[in-house]
Amino acid sequence: KVPLSCGQVISSDVSKNGSFTSPNYPEPYPADILCVYSFMGKGKERVQIQFVDFDLHLPHEPPRDCDGVDVVMVFITINGQKERVDNFCGNKSPPQLMSNGPSMMVEFKSRHSSNDVKGFKAIFRFVTDFGVSSGAQDHASVCGFIFDSNVRSNGTFVSPNYPGYYPRDTECHYFFQGKSKERVHITFNKFNVDGIPPCSQDTASDYVELSNYRTVDRKIPRHCGVKKPSVIESDADFFRVTFKSNSKFDGTGFEATYQFKPYIDPATVKRISNGNTNSTNSGKEVEVNSFLLFLVPNIVYLFFYV
Repeated sequence: KVPLSCGQVISSDVSKNGSFTSPNYPEPYPADILCVYSFMGKGKERVQIQFVDFDLHLPHEPPRDCDGVDVVMVFITINGQKERVDNFCGNKSPPQLMSNGPSMMVEFKSRHSSNDVKGFKAIFRFVTDFGVSSGAQDHASVCGFIFDSNVRSNGTFVSPNYPGYYPRDTECHYFFQGKSKERVHITFNKFNVDGIPPCSQDTASDYVELSNYRTVDRKIPRHCGVKKPSVIESDADFFRVTFKSNSKFDGTGFEATYQFKPYIDPATVKRISNGNTNSTNSGKEVEVNSFLLFLVPNIVYLFFYV
């Protein structure tokens, strides 16, 4: 039996955002239909899809790849070939999804009809910021963001489309620029980047690269997997974080915080000794052997050693 066809062609020329649903939503959808929703953007645009309601007929536990049951299938194009992102069935909402380029295809195939299900509703957006709302976009990069200490001294940054699946075949750069004699401190709070350390091309790994330069910093290894990198402090006032995904698998990526701080140069620390005694609040005299004097512009830190 040939399924009935339905669907939409959704162009960013017509609308940058909106919604699409299964037939008859929120009423039950018919059996034996194939609906194709084609999203067509342009240039740097990426398609972002978020399912807000998802309820498909599932007569038993979901089989592998949702084979043989009502299913939503999501496809992207890589090197001219149609590639499947994933299949979704049952009533568990899919993660937020994003295309690797300006187009994406969603297919809905029903085999059954049931009065107990509603189908699905999803929101679509054509975005150029890759779902990253912090930092200023670097127009010299397809996916680049600048974090300037003169604009904001601390905040958060995330992988594209976080906390959904990051898009495949994507490279994003995060540039941190501090004031003179500032350092940036970066802490990864969430980390899920598909790959096996040392995150090389041989293992088909996605990765996060950290560098004190715009080029590779050979003293800092790549990071992938689920183990969070240690807290990072830049060597100077510039630092770069690069996220790179391949065309193979998916993950949720990362969420991190950054903070620009004044750099305290150990060379400016002076140890000054004396033999004075100070009285404490209890009336006892305590000999102060030495104290450390930190010379920082406009600030003086004193640390007393007893």
